[in-house]
Amino acid sequence: MNDFGIPAGPATLRPREVGEILGDALTLYRRHWTTLLPIVAVVAVPLSVIDSYARHALRGTTQLVQGPGGQVHLQASAGFAGALAATAVFGVISVLITQILTGAIGRAAAGLFVGRDLELEDAYRFGLARLWSILLVGILVALAVTAGFLLLVIPGFIVLTRLAAAVPSLVVEDARGRSALSRSWRLVAGRSWPVFGAILTAALLGGVVAGLIALPFGTAGWVVSGIASGVGQTITTPFTVLVSVLIYLDLRVRRENLDAARLAADLGRSAA
Repeated sequence: MNDFGIPAGPATLRPREVGEILGDALTLYRRHWTTLLPIVAVVAVPLSVIDSYARHALRGTTQLVQGPGGQVHLQASAGFAGALAATAVFGVISVLITQILTGAIGRAAAGLFVGRDLELEDAYRFGLARLWSILLVGILVALAVTAGFLLLVIPGFIVLTRLAAAVPSLVVEDARGRSALSRSWRLVAGRSWPVFGAILTAALLGGVVAGLIALPFGTAGWVVSGIASGVGQTITTPFTVLVSVLIYLDLRVRRENLDAARLAADLGRSAA
């Protein structure tokens, strides 16, 4: 509540429980979807179509054949190596662009809490300027989570949870590399269960929505299935990024009494 007894809005810095994080992320999404969706679609749909084609081409270079003894094995044609290489190259490009997208939306969303409009053009310029920093943090998080899952499943979930604020720490505070990971680890300490609940629920909701959109077009050809997959990503990506930003801000409000003036200062320093 503010001084007039009116409930604080979704762009107000305040402690939030899991349900409030998800609800306010959805409210911000509804308010700004006309900006968010086109920007994400420009990236997600073409990438999904190209990815669909690459997988289609790769499948076309392999076939199941039956050997003399009746055993069935996979046989690759002469074009398999080229198709595999093209798929790998596209995968790298897709990761780079996705990192820019995540960083751009995250920074723009943080600006909403200091009274800024959702200026994604400026945010994209920031994302491009910080591409390698964002990518490095993404790789470090992926390696740490993978190592956790290789040890046992539960450590993987613990690492995933404790590093949930790494990318927001980078785009807001300019914490780079291992500093972003250690910053996230410290922020999440003591709040692991609520953070895990928020990221798990957001991931499940995003996966269900994206799957329901793509499912009817799974056998409709690589162009249509690629477009459907891109539409699903376009719809779900802004929501999951907004959730991650709200988690990060909630942690800082609880631990550091973060206010709008300090957040604005952080955004100003990281933009330099």
